[in-house]
Formats: sequence, structure tokens, C-alpha cells
Amino acid sequence: MAVIILALCVIFSMLFSYVKNFPLKILLLCVTTVIMLILSFALFGWAIRNRIDRGLKYAWKHYVLVLRLRKELLNAGIYTMRKIGVEKVAVIPWITVNFAPDFKSGRIYIKNSIQFHEKLAKIDISSALGGYVVEQVYLTDNEDHYYYEFYDAHYEKRLVFQSFGEFQEYSDSTGDYELFIDRDTTLSLTHQLLVGQTGSGKSYALFGYILQMLGKQIPYHLYFADPKSSSIELLGEKISPDNTASDFEGIVSLLERFVFQMEERQKEIKKRLSTMIDGDYRDFDLSPHVLIFDEFSAFSQQLAEKDKKQRDHVGSLLAQIVLKGRQSGFFLWIVMQQSGSNSIPTFIRDNLPWKVVLGNAEDQTYVTAFGAGTDIPLRKLGVGEGVYTYPGVANKPKLCAFSTLDFDILDALGARVM
Repeated sequence: MAVIILALCVIFSMLFSYVKNFPLKILLLCVTTVIMLILSFALFGWAIRNRIDRGLKYAWKHYVLVLRLRKELLNAGIYTMRKIGVEKVAVIPWITVNFAPDFKSGRIYIKNSIQFHEKLAKIDISSALGGYVVEQVYLTDNEDHYYYEFYDAHYEKRLVFQSFGEFQEYSDSTGDYELFIDRDTTLSLTHQLLVGQTGSGKSYALFGYILQMLGKQIPYHLYFADPKSSSIELLGEKISPDNTASDFEGIVSLLERFVFQMEERQKEIKKRLSTMIDGDYRDFDLSPHVLIFDEFSAFSQQLAEKDKKQRDHVGSLLAQIVLKGRQSGFFLWIVMQQSGSNSIPTFIRDNLPWKVVLGNAEDQTYVTAFGAGTDIPLRKLGVGEGVYTYPGVANKPKLCAFSTLDFDILDALGARVM
């Protein structure tokens, strides 16, 4: 628009110099002034609509993205016909965009209405965004607008660490009770379900988690249950041999000990709640306790062969942890290949708030982990890549990518437990 105004100024100045008739010059000047005013107002309106106050680059990207989206909404039939004068015109819902400072992510707001409420809730606008992908869709609190959280499809979420020092430095930037997955995902410690087939990156994800927990300023108490005696048992023997078990009786004993420690912590917190009635272990700077239960399906098979009294006892231990552990800082992490009800009690699975499924899993795997009718991003996922949910952060599955650790993990763990 500014270029057009400049070009018109040049043209009118040339015409003005060639015109000799004074009245004609006055007319030409008046016409030029009116046109310039109209164009100036148009330019001003364009600048305001596209947030020129945030910079020319921001305004241009805003304009292009909104223009693309308006065309696609028009093609999709999301408009109303209104009569303006003698003409009928298509009116598209109001749209605006809030970019992040680096333009790698942002939000698109589209005006809601009774007519388009259902369509706006279900429509996938990613194809109209020119390289951006919608990740989550929400209604504003007053339900006046839908907003679509998007990210740059070329943006690399995965972190790559060339040394343990780099890894530790990044981990130190997060809170003592937080763990990171990738550049965009740092979550508070809670119960977790980690699902993935062999080769999807489950063990690698656990290594990253464990390294973070061992490096926190507040000491973490780690417990390891591994009925298949795989790599997690080996790590447990290095990190916490007294709290590592692989045989059935040993795992049950570990669960009993974990619950006992949790009950003792509950007594301690109860005394302190007189000063902070809704506080939890973090408010009193207490250490978290995390039980990593690998290959839970194998344990479930062993448990199914036991008598009812034993099954009920183990079920009670697990239920106590998932129901009472969060306030006292005692967390259960269950790791398995499938999370069907034949492998894990539905009650336990549903009370693990942080759920991660790695790799391109079967539909049934997503259904058992996240529930029926949940939309899963259609992406080809590599090792260590997957989707997760976490209450208040990702109510619908969001993409994540666990870090690449280009250093000797065993050496790093050895340095931590010395």
C-alpha cells in the first residue's frame, strides 16, 4: 500500500508539472489530495488490523496468514451472506493472530457464533496456515471466540545434548519438581503412564528422566521394579540397590515399603498443614519418591496367577499410591507396551495424569491410553517421539520428542551416584 501511494505521488507530481492551466491544476490537486487521503486511511486501517505496532515483519506475516485463512474459510462455506447496498457479499468471521516473538508458534482467534459453533470446533485449519500446524483448540472463557494454538511445522522440538554438562545446565533451568521432555514441554512431577512398543524409545526416555532427577538440588528417592530383569534393573542396582526388585515377591515387598514410607510422609505433612492447609510436599521442600515400574504387563501376568487375597493386596497398594501419593510426593510411573485393561487395572490407568505414548502406535493403544474419540496428530513418529496428555496443559494429545543424549549415559549415571 505504501508503495502504491509513493508511485501515485510521483505520477501526480509529473502530471502537475505538465499541466499549464491553473484551474485544471487546482482540480488535479484536489483529486490527488482525496485519493491520497483515501489510500492513507486504508493504509492506516491495514496497519492497525495487522498490528504494525509489533513491527513490519509481524504485520506482514499477520496479513498473509489471515488472508490465507479467510480464503479457506470462504471455500469451506464458513460465511454469512449480507446485503450491503444492492450487492450481496460473503461475510467471514473475524480473525486475528497472536504470534510468539520468534514466530515459531502462536494463537489464531476466530469469532464464534451459533451458526458456526460446531464447525469451528471440528475444522482442521492447518492446511490453510502455510507451514504452521494447529496443536490444540479451545474456547475462550466467555465462548465468544475459538482459539487455535499452532506451531511451525519445521520447528525442531527435540533437544540435542553433546555432553552431560549441557544436559545438566538445561535441567538446572527447570524447577526442582519439574521434568522436561523437549523445548516446549516441561511438566510438574506426577504419576505417569509411559507406553510404547519395543524400539519406540521408552528406555531412552527413562534414562533422560532419571538423569534429571538425580541432578536436582532436592534429592529424589528412586525405586525400581523390573519383572523382566532388563536395563532398568541394572540401573536400579547402580542407583538404589536397596530399592530395586525384579522377582514377584521382591516387587510386592518394594510396593509395601513404598506405601509405608508414603504413610509416614503423610503424617509429617499433616502436622505441617496447620500453617498451610492446602499445601503439599513441595511447599515444605520435601524430597519426591518415584517408583519406576517397568514392564508392568509381565507383573500383571504373574499377579493373575496368584490367589484373590494376594491380588487384592497388590491392587490396594497400587490404589493407595495413585490416590494418596500426589500430596505427599510419592509417584508411580508405569511403563509398558500396551495399556489395555487386561494388562493394567482401568482404575489405576485412569489415575495416572501424565500419559505418554511413543511411536506410531495402533489405534487401540491410543484408545486405552487416552480414551475413545480422542484425536491423535497424524504424524510419522521416530524413536523417542510421541504424544502426551497432561491435565491443564494438554487435555488433547500433543506431540513431544525426547532429547537426544550424545554422551555416555552410564558414565553420567555413574558420576551421579558416586
